[in-house]
Amino acid sequence: MATRAYQGSSTERRPGRMERILPWIFLLTGLGLLGGAGFAAWSEISFRGVAAETDGRVVELRPSTSRDRDGRVSTTYAAVFTFTLPDGWVVRVPSGTSSNPPCCSVGEVVRVRYDPQRPERAQMVGFLSSWLVTFILGALGVVFTGVGFGTRALFGSRSKGVGLPWVEVPLAGLRRDSSPSGPRWVVQARWTDPRSGASRLFESEPLPFDPVPQMQNMRAVQVRFDPAQPQGEYQMDLSFLEEPAV
Repeated sequence: MATRAYQGSSTERRPGRMERILPWIFLLTGLGLLGGAGFAAWSEISFRGVAAETDGRVVELRPSTSRDRDGRVSTTYAAVFTFTLPDGWVVRVPSGTSSNPPCCSVGEVVRVRYDPQRPERAQMVGFLSSWLVTFILGALGVVFTGVGFGTRALFGSRSKGVGLPWVEVPLAGLRRDSSPSGPRWVVQARWTDPRSGASRLFESEPLPFDPVPQMQNMRAVQVRFDPAQPQGEYQMDLSFLEEPAV
């Protein structure tokens, strides 16, 4: 009579929907941020390829006020600078970044990088203007991506029982349940903690066939669990069973 190998049964806790989705949220967010950092870096390099440099002067510190959730008010300052083109035309440009304390003072001479074809596309030479956005997006992208891989590995190892030992646990009995599709058999094994004397009952998932003929000479089964966590997940190995063909 043909048989089909039964792959065993597990009552270990399966990851919930949030545990399955959360790592992907972090991963996709992280990859998106890294993509944004790459685009910002490419834009800066492309800009430098066509830009010219000249001296400019800070003419204004433009304040910007924000309020946090606690009601505290903070103010940052964006420099407004001017520079003169070769034809004598004076261009006035606000900085794309703001800080507190301000990056510079009114009247200070600064180095300016600008696009000769679009002079209004200009920035002061320095890390804040050139690489701040790339740095922030890149740093956040690395953090989110790392958290995504970390949570995926954590939830994956928890769902698969990676690292937990296999323990030979004495058989305790067999329970027969009824279901609309027919009877089901549940293998039971009981483990006793040698330190505390406390016992724990392990049960397999319901089997669609009676395993007694294949287990009549057995006294124990292999169970993977953490003895330090009495209520933790576990996995009972019944991969040796073969389900009779109908």
